[in-house]
Amino acid sequence: MFRRWGTAVRAPVLLSCCLALPAGGPVAHAQAPAAAPAHHATTDERRIRQQLEAARTAHENLLAREQQQAHDLAERRKEEQAAREQARLDAEKAAALSAATVDATARLQRTEQQAADLDSRIADLHTEQAALRAQLAREVARLSPLLPLAERLSLYPADTLLAVPLPADRAVTGLLVVHGMMADIASQARIIHDRRARLLQLDDELAQQQQQMHHVVNERESQRDTVNRAARAALEAQQRSNAAAASAAQAVEDAARRASSVQDAIARIEETEQRAEKNLELAARAAERAHNLREASAARHQAQEMAAGGGPGITPVTGGAGAPVAGTVLTAWGQQTESGAATGVTYAPPSRASVRAPCTGRIDFAGPFRTYGQMIILDCGKHYRFVLAGLGEIAVTAGQQVSHGAAVGQMPQWSGGGSRPTLFVQLRHGGNAVNPAPYL
Repeated sequence: MFRRWGTAVRAPVLLSCCLALPAGGPVAHAQAPAAAPAHHATTDERRIRQQLEAARTAHENLLAREQQQAHDLAERRKEEQAAREQARLDAEKAAALSAATVDATARLQRTEQQAADLDSRIADLHTEQAALRAQLAREVARLSPLLPLAERLSLYPADTLLAVPLPADRAVTGLLVVHGMMADIASQARIIHDRRARLLQLDDELAQQQQQMHHVVNERESQRDTVNRAARAALEAQQRSNAAAASAAQAVEDAARRASSVQDAIARIEETEQRAEKNLELAARAAERAHNLREASAARHQAQEMAAGGGPGITPVTGGAGAPVAGTVLTAWGQQTESGAATGVTYAPPSRASVRAPCTGRIDFAGPFRTYGQMIILDCGKHYRFVLAGLGEIAVTAGQQVSHGAAVGQMPQWSGGGSRPTLFVQLRHGGNAVNPAPYL
């Protein structure tokens, strides 16, 4: 109680004393301690103000960065969309250019077949000429010893027959022999005459065939140049395409390159596509869970397109209109070979013959493959695929859409020496080889 009272009493006394002091005395000393808190407050306020300014600047910079990132993202999306659109246009252009080669390639194939037939006919004429000349040489050699006698008989018949006196029966026998010999000489002379006439006819026919061959070859080279230019244009357009499907197409081609056989290549392609379809379905479900219906719809649409394949499927053709190359069939489907029954059709085409697509579809693989040489795998749709192996040059690339009958490449150059190039054509449905003949 006392201590409290004492403190309470002293406070007014001290305050009254301080108020009574002069301004220049102890009051000045009393005010100095009061000024220090104001100084500290100003420093704290300045520091807080600086922190606030720094935070505001950082916030503004962060907003600016976010806005720039959003702008960059929008630009990238815009560029990606433009690239996708350009890729789509390039792919459509490649497909259109491929379709435009169909008629020209068909004309070229007919010309190549005509040239091959003419070449075969000329070879047959040369063979016939050689045989006739050999027969004429043998007949002339056989007739030559009799010609002096025939000439003497024709000039001096009496002197020749009566050169040596003979009994009547011997003379009659001699006349009969001479008569028979003359008939044989006349017969042989007619044969020689006919064969020489045939040789002259062959010479004329050969001259005509060679002239026609020259015209056909010029036409063939001109048509081939036109088709090759169109095929290159389609290939370049496809190569410019960088659509989203390009990565899937590359994955399919890579899978085929790793395969050890055609059957394994087809199986790997099927497996890769099934895996891609499954991933697209998973992406569609994830997009649905995120309520992104547009992305889900796009993923499902792409999965459906992949499941349908690269084309409308295949249908039987009539009259051999779908033959992929000019020439003759060397080995038919099912024909017995050294390795068993043939699983495809092998053609013996002319040199540098154009090769046409046997169906409408998408190129799964195009390039060298094991011992098959240059090979193409063409997805016709509905799990049908054509395999074309043995080409010299390829005019398509993986992922490219081609029309039935469009140019896809050409056979190697062949001058008649060494092993003749052949085109092996196989049709597979899933993992099984089927007879391609009804579709060629």
